[in-house]
Amino acid sequence: MNDAIGFRKKLALRQEKVNSLVCVGLDALPEKIPECIDGTLQTWERVLIQMKRIIDATAPYTCMYKPQKAHYEAIPGGQRTLQEIVDYIHMNYSDIPVFLDCKRGDIGRTQQRYCVAHFEIDRIDGMNFSPYMGKDCMEYLVDEKYPERALVGLCYTSNPSARQVQDVILDNGRRYWEFIAETTLHWAEELNVVDNAGLVMAAAYEFPKGSGNIFSEHLSRCREIIGDKMWLLIPGVGTQGGFIRETIEAGFCGFGSLAISSSSGITFESMDMDYAEASGRKTKELKNQINQWI
Repeated sequence: MNDAIGFRKKLALRQEKVNSLVCVGLDALPEKIPECIDGTLQTWERVLIQMKRIIDATAPYTCMYKPQKAHYEAIPGGQRTLQEIVDYIHMNYSDIPVFLDCKRGDIGRTQQRYCVAHFEIDRIDGMNFSPYMGKDCMEYLVDEKYPERALVGLCYTSNPSARQVQDVILDNGRRYWEFIAETTLHWAEELNVVDNAGLVMAAAYEFPKGSGNIFSEHLSRCREIIGDKMWLLIPGVGTQGGFIRETIEAGFCGFGSLAISSSSGITFESMDMDYAEASGRKTKELKNQINQWI
């Protein structure tokens, strides 16, 4: 019998322990490796040193780590870097869940291969998926032996061009993303994985840009649709300029209900000798900003 703690419970316990909703994104870019890291090493080795030091510096203030798969796929040897990073977190910070940002979405047999690739080979605790090809996208990521894994569907993302697709009005008057939120919840219930299932929902943002009007209705509407049955992974703060207070007020339902992600705003805060310490300070700063409203 599998006695592993579920992803959402693990997330909630970690958030309560360190009083933080901050998810640190670990996005590797060769051009963003600090020069102080030995230039005679291969790129994947330099990235590994960079990320391990950032993990050590940010661990006291984070509830979750989120490496972005493509950033490692694009580096020769990067797959090894990713696996060593995941193992490093599991070994040294075992109570911090590791979530892979990979956005996979394909037919059943391909999704099943992604299930093996990411959960068994990359050894991550949760991942996101694109629901565009239907229930297969979620169903074939499920392994009954590991019900504790998190599966998170893309729903309302923070990139501006997403509005061209996600905000399309359907015949019944709902927006496409609202249909996706409801449908993903139904899939999770049918597959018996709702306890750890989630949605990607963008942080509150200014709309129209420069107007001073903060838009958070997508978050409150999402909560109307799913209640607190699923947790939310929230990108869009930091360099993307998301608004924290409005995000918390519209989407927060207690520890384990959401994680607020920042990647480049933390990871690339400094390119100097203090790059790790700077990332730690930035994570602590974001944690404190968020905690004003919870």
